[in-house]
Amino acid sequence: MPDETTESFEIGPYLVIISVVIFSSFLTLMPFLFGLEDLLSIHFWQTGMQVVYRYWDGPLYVIVSQTFYAPESPLYAATRFYPSYYSAHFPLYPFVIRLFSFIGAFEGMIVATVLFACAAAVVFYKTVKEFGIADHPLLLTIFFCFFPLRWFLYRNVGASEAAFVFLCLATIYFLKKDKIEFSVISAALATLTRIFGVFLLPVILASLALKKQLTPKNVLLTLLIPTALLVLFSWYFVSFGDFYAYFGVNAVNIREPFHIMISFNNAYFRELYGILIVIYAIAAFALWDRGEKEMSLFVIVYLAFVTLVAHGDASRYMIPMAPFALIGFEKIFPKNRVAFMAIIVITAILSLIYTWTVIPINPMPEETYLRIRETIAMM
Repeated sequence: MPDETTESFEIGPYLVIISVVIFSSFLTLMPFLFGLEDLLSIHFWQTGMQVVYRYWDGPLYVIVSQTFYAPESPLYAATRFYPSYYSAHFPLYPFVIRLFSFIGAFEGMIVATVLFACAAAVVFYKTVKEFGIADHPLLLTIFFCFFPLRWFLYRNVGASEAAFVFLCLATIYFLKKDKIEFSVISAALATLTRIFGVFLLPVILASLALKKQLTPKNVLLTLLIPTALLVLFSWYFVSFGDFYAYFGVNAVNIREPFHIMISFNNAYFRELYGILIVIYAIAAFALWDRGEKEMSLFVIVYLAFVTLVAHGDASRYMIPMAPFALIGFEKIFPKNRVAFMAIIVITAILSLIYTWTVIPINPMPEETYLRIRETIAMM
C-alpha cells in the first residue's frame, strides 16, 4: 500500500471531489431545471424544479427554517400539519437553509444539501487518506459520491442525510485523531440534525474505554451530546408544551427487532432488508478486523438501533453506515485503476437513473407546496 499518512496538503484531490459532487448534482437536477419531459428512455411524468423542491420531507425542513418551532405560524395552516409535528425535523439543517434563504427558501435548501454532501465527501477522503485505509483513496471517495443509490438521491434533494453523514464522519475522524473535543462537538451537532446522533455517545465512550482514555474530563465532555438533545427538547416544551413532542410523532416506528420483516407486506422488500442487515453486520466485523474499532462500534451501535425501526424506508435509515461499510469492504475493490473507474461510471449511471425516476413519484401535493411558497412570500 502506498504511503497515505503524509500530513502534506494537496488541494487537487479536494477540488476533484467537490467538482464531482457539484457536477453530479447538476446532472441530477438538469432534467428538472430545463423542464424535460423525456430523456433517453426515461419519461418524467412531473418535471420542473418545483418537483425537486416538493420531494418529501424537503418542504417541511423549509418550514422549520422559517418558524424554528414557533408556537403559531401561518405556515402550519399551509400544510395542515399540527405545530408539534415539526419537532420530528431537527434544527441544524433548517438553520443552514435559513443562511442561504436570501436566494430563496427552496433554492437555499438545495444549496445546503449540496454543500453538506461536499463536506461529507471531503471528510471521507481525509479519513481514508490520512489513516492509510485505502489503496485508492480518491477513487473510493468518488465511488462513495454515487453509492449507495439511496444516498445519492438524498444528497440531491431537501433532506438532512448529507448533513448527518458529514457530522458522523467528522465525529469518527476526530475520534481517531484523539481530538476528543472536536469529536464531541461534531456528535452534538449530529444530534441536533437527527435524533440518531445521540447514539454517537456510546460509540465515543466505548472507543475511549478501548484506548484507555476514559478520563473524568473526557466523560464530562461527552455529556455535551445528551445536553444538546435536552436543550432541544426543552425548546419543544416552551414552544409546544410537550417535552416529548418528537416521540409523539415518531414513537410509532419503534418496535421489536426486525418487526418490519413481518409487518411490511412485500417479499422483495423483505429480502432486500435482510440482505442489507447481513451486509452491514459483516461490515462491522470487517472493520473490527482491520483495526478500525471506532467505525466498527458506530456500525454495531447504529445497526442495533436500525433493527428496531419499523419503517418501509429502511435503506434510508441505513445510509449513515454506508461510508464506513465501504471502508470495511475496501479490499474487495479492484486494484487496477481503470477497472475501478469503470465501476464508478456504471454506479454513477445507475444512481442518475434511479434518482431521475424516483424524484417525480414522491412529491408533496403541488397545491400544498404553492400555499407554502405564497405564505413565505407574505411573511
